[in-house]
Amino acid sequence: MPSPRALVVFTDQHDLPWQRWLAPGFRHCFVVVRDPADEWIACDWLKGRFALRAYGPCGVDELVDRFVRRGHRVVVVRGPAKGASRPRLRLLTCVEVVKQCLGMSGLRPLTPLGLYRALVARGDALYPTKD
Repeated sequence: MPSPRALVVFTDQHDLPWQRWLAPGFRHCFVVVRDPADEWIACDWLKGRFALRAYGPCGVDELVDRFVRRGHRVVVVRGPAKGASRPRLRLLTCVEVVKQCLGMSGLRPLTPLGLYRALVARGDALYPTKD
């Protein structure tokens, strides 16, 4: 089985007033990808800017545990998206940034909860670490 290539992290963070209408625990998401040097880099779209964080060369379990201890949900993605196509013009949201990093195409899902459900339902998502 291939090693994980990305983690998708779902949080309850809501900096914008309209985000409070999203499902609790699924108000924001970001992606952490493994680079060729086997290090982890987070790409997070926050209020109109990208925040990039490096986590260095740690094990996937250690990184997942770090996020779960903070109360986040994590989906571990093993492979590339099936049937990925080139990006289309869409609103830039946290969900869209994650979808583009994973190579997912299509307009839907639009919300973090929809993305969580789509990742868990598809074959290349390993597991949600917390229910």
